[in-house]
Amino acid sequence: MKSFGGRRILVFDECDLRMNAKDNRFIGNVLATIRRYDMLAPGDKVVAGVSGGPDSIALLHALYVLKDKLDISLHVAHLNHMLRGEAADEEAEYVQGLAARLGLPCTVEAVDVNEYAKNEKLSIELAARNVRYGFYRHIALDEGASKVALGHHAGDQAETVLLRLIRGTGLRGLGGIPPLRPLDPASGITVIRPLINATPVEIRSYCHEAQLVYYIDASNVSPVYLRNKIRHELIPHLEQDYNPRVIHTLSTTAELVQDDDDYISGRVCEMMGQITEVILPHEVIINIPALSRQHIAIQRRIIRQAVYELAGDLEDFESIHVEKVLELARSGKTGSRISLPGNLQARREYDRIILEWAEEEGFESALSEDSHPFEYVLRVPGDTEIVEAGITIEADIFNIEDKPGLLDTISLTDHNEAYFDLGVITGHITVRNRRPGDRLSPLGMKGHKKLKDVFIDKKIPRNVRDRIPVIIWGTEILWVVGVCVSDFAKLSPTTEKVLHLRARRRYLSCD
Repeated sequence: MKSFGGRRILVFDECDLRMNAKDNRFIGNVLATIRRYDMLAPGDKVVAGVSGGPDSIALLHALYVLKDKLDISLHVAHLNHMLRGEAADEEAEYVQGLAARLGLPCTVEAVDVNEYAKNEKLSIELAARNVRYGFYRHIALDEGASKVALGHHAGDQAETVLLRLIRGTGLRGLGGIPPLRPLDPASGITVIRPLINATPVEIRSYCHEAQLVYYIDASNVSPVYLRNKIRHELIPHLEQDYNPRVIHTLSTTAELVQDDDDYISGRVCEMMGQITEVILPHEVIINIPALSRQHIAIQRRIIRQAVYELAGDLEDFESIHVEKVLELARSGKTGSRISLPGNLQARREYDRIILEWAEEEGFESALSEDSHPFEYVLRVPGDTEIVEAGITIEADIFNIEDKPGLLDTISLTDHNEAYFDLGVITGHITVRNRRPGDRLSPLGMKGHKKLKDVFIDKKIPRNVRDRIPVIIWGTEILWVVGVCVSDFAKLSPTTEKVLHLRARRRYLSCD
């Protein structure tokens, strides 16, 4: 054992690159986990997120040992968060060297997480997570990888369950960390966690056995973070005085809860269309009578799902906020409203609850200082991810004769979709956010109207307007997503080919 600047690292002369999967218990367990959850298929390209700690190093080595058996290829990815100076630089250099030794391609990048956290007004922990997952996503896209493998293990699972119990949670929270989850559904990229059933002791024992070098991040020991207090104080206390296998017990409990949660979530997703109307990206409408007819457990799930549809995550949205929305539905009067985390609000309008982005004071009518212009060429046909709006625009083309009656029913279509006469549109279609001077001719209206006035008429909060995608052909606005469809290129009796556009949440949990 050697020490560098207060950090402990194991140093061995040679790491064993020739571990036999059949003869090694740890490798066998990793393989069993991969097969149990159907994590990998022959031919998969996998991005392995490697920090340099024991978990990610064991993960990389295990996948390296199994790559021929599984018929997969690996790409190592390391992100330097620029939070720990020379120590972080040293770890980045080590990961790059280990990848080279294993004969694997490697991408190392650095991002100033502190700066990102300040700009986005986030905690360092959340900022680091956002940056890290964004990094893995873009590496996977660049490399054509379908999987991103991360080193979360049974210890992390136990900590997560305890952390959520302490803060208060429901069934989904008790499910902890999922073995698989979509990272980019539009591109088919999935996060996998092959070590989710391995304990910290098993992982470090494997590192010793395989003679693997790993680094200890001092921030993982600091008692400042609640998770670290759970890891280094609460879990050892539970192991010593209550259950020596508490990590295994909590991990198994999370697995059982995940199964129950998957089933209930499926049922809730089936009901969403009957109870809510999702108008991306600015509001979700909940029908109070339809909600009230459901069991209270389903009501709570509907509320959480509705918030997820709007915000794209449930960060800081806790059970107390669910109950506040339900109380608004039960006894609130028309015009009543409550504030929710993440600059959201819920207001009651007769027999509806409207979840929406709250207005921020001092927001200018043009692009705000915190907003950034974005512009994409729409893939037709295909999917175009609008990162800034948190949604994907799906485009497909069909002959109008294949959908008889479309002209008669088009007025009943969802806010999140629009149809256009492709015979009128030639060349590129772009997607961008609003620009000063934007005007359009709303469907059924003669003449043009300022987009700013459309937003005012529709009561779209000013602080949301910059993230709403605007679909443009030449100088014509075709569709302000979820807000207004243009009269230009509308379907008519002479239409032959139809362009169908649909907006959906990027990380839609009901997919």
